[in-house]
Amino acid sequence: MSRSRSSGRIALVALLAIAVAGAWYVRRNRSHRAGAADSRAGSARTEDPSLVLDRLWLDSKPEKYTDYTHVFFVISAAPFGVFQQASAYRSVAELFEYKRKGDRLLMHFPQSDKNREVNFRISQCDDLPPFDLCLDLSENPWGGPRRYYGLADPDQEQELLGARRHELEHQIADARSAQK
Repeated sequence: MSRSRSSGRIALVALLAIAVAGAWYVRRNRSHRAGAADSRAGSARTEDPSLVLDRLWLDSKPEKYTDYTHVFFVISAAPFGVFQQASAYRSVAELFEYKRKGDRLLMHFPQSDKNREVNFRISQCDDLPPFDLCLDLSENPWGGPRRYYGLADPDQEQELLGARRHELEHQIADARSAQK
C-alpha cells in the first residue's frame, strides 16, 4: 500500500473517531439539557430549535425492504448534514455544510454549489408512532418531504435507529476527509 493511501486511511479513521466522540458527547449532554428544559417549561423542550441537531429525522416507516425512506440528519460536532433517500437495497444521499441561526439553516451543497436557507419548526406530534417529534421545513432543497419525524428520547433513538445513524456518521466523516 502506498504511503499516501495509508495516510489517507489513518486520517479517515481519526476523523471517524472524532465524529463518534463528538456524537457521544452531544448525546450525553443532550439528556442533561433536556432535563433542564423540562424543569423550565413543559413545552419549551419541543420548541427548542437545537433539537434539530444530532437526531435522525425520517419521513416514514418502511413496511417492505423496497420501500424508500427519506432521512435528514444534521450533526453538531461538525458543520455537516445529509439528506438521504434509501431502501434496504438502494441509497442516494447528498451532504451539505450548514450554519444554524435559531430556527433557520443556511445550507451549502458542495456537489451542486447551491445555497439554500430553510426555516424549520419542531413540535410534539403523534402522527407516526413511536415517533413523538415533528420537524417541519419551510421547503426541502433536496426535493423530498417537508415533514420528518424524530424521537425525543436519545436512548430510544439509539435502540431503534442506531445502525442508520452510524451509517450516516460514516458518510459525513468520509466527505470531510475528501475535502482535505
